[in-house]
Amino acid sequence: MKTEEEEKQKETPNSPPGIMRKAFIGSIILCVISGSTYFIYEQMWLFSMSITFGTIAFHLGIRYLSPVILYFLFHKKYNYENVWFRQKSWEPGIYQFLKVKTWKSHILSYNADEFSMKKHSLEEIVNNMCHAEAVHELVILLGFLSLLAAIPFGAFSVFFITAVIAGAAECIFVFLQRYNRPRVVKLLNKQNE
Repeated sequence: MKTEEEEKQKETPNSPPGIMRKAFIGSIILCVISGSTYFIYEQMWLFSMSITFGTIAFHLGIRYLSPVILYFLFHKKYNYENVWFRQKSWEPGIYQFLKVKTWKSHILSYNADEFSMKKHSLEEIVNNMCHAEAVHELVILLGFLSLLAAIPFGAFSVFFITAVIAGAAECIFVFLQRYNRPRVVKLLNKQNE
């Protein structure tokens, strides 16, 4: 059970969850307003705004849905030794090329408590890292469902470009987990010895 102070800290309006919640609700409201106004005035820019805000709401919504799906599938229990989660031999070269070490500390975490060594064991942290990676990977996949909106609305290229950009942004978080996890696993293995 979380303390009242932890809940307040997580729920502040300027924390990543608070910002995401405001953006999600705001984009739904703006989608409905611009869509309703389009049906009254029949101005194409209102239609475009409605589609834009709807697409933003969709991409934010799948960020809420993905952890729920994975929780029901895996109950937040992962095997970090699974081939999927093991770092491949070619990955360190990519992370070095992308200079992950220089920018990784500047990326906000949705819930930094999940990776706190004060609040979790190393095994729990590694598990949380696997879960975070899986969530971001599922978000990338689900993001391409937005292409289905091209069926009624057209403009396939716009939905495709949006899905690719959103997926590329999610890759940053996947890279972070895959870059950091081997170091924590090494600590865990030393601890277990």
